[in-house]
Amino acid sequence: MKHRRNGFTMVEVLLALSIGSLVLVSATALLITIAQSWANRPATRDAFLSHVNGVSNFLTIILEEASYSITSKTGDPLIDLKRPTGFSSTDDPLIHFFVKEAPPLFYNPHGPAVRLHAFIYPDEDEGLSILWFSELNEIEKNKEGGIELAEEDDLRKTLISPFLKEMYYCYYGSEDDGKDDIKEWEISEQLLESEKGEKFRLPTQIKLVFRWDEEDLEKTITIAIDKPIPSGIEEEPR
Repeated sequence: MKHRRNGFTMVEVLLALSIGSLVLVSATALLITIAQSWANRPATRDAFLSHVNGVSNFLTIILEEASYSITSKTGDPLIDLKRPTGFSSTDDPLIHFFVKEAPPLFYNPHGPAVRLHAFIYPDEDEGLSILWFSELNEIEKNKEGGIELAEEDDLRKTLISPFLKEMYYCYYGSEDDGKDDIKEWEISEQLLESEKGEKFRLPTQIKLVFRWDEEDLEKTITIAIDKPIPSGIEEEPR
């Protein structure tokens, strides 16, 4: 009788982590190269297109590398909506995710950039940035039972693109849709509030609009809400 294997060998785990790290490093190297090329050459449409493609690929890859923190609770989503330290309760939450090892783009002057909580932060004036902090910083529990920085100054900001001008939240279907219901897309400038409570709904996708020299380029990034483990088998309950 064949028995289903419920876990992974140490070799398989190390191999998966190594591949993930290489992918992140490659994506960061591409983004840095594109940024340097843009800075060192006259601005052209081709350079702008390369920049937008690099940013899109970087976000896609880093979101695919999202994993669970050791502070995650059973049933927590892989990617969710949270407010960083310093945000008030009246501010809309940001798309939040956790990565075990950050790409080199995220420089931490106080130590290694590992066990990072990251937030996608669009700003009309500054463009697209990622706010982040490491669990190696001093952290404390917040009112919701999660963790946050003890010191607001430890929240870092890394600029990803100064050319982002708009970001839209794309929702596929409503919360009440059944499995066999016909679903429709809804695109909103703001996060949609959940009908099941006071929280906001996590979008299915985000649409980014980059602008240079009166030209707009759009990119759509999918939010991987349900993520399989490397073997393709659904993850066992935590």
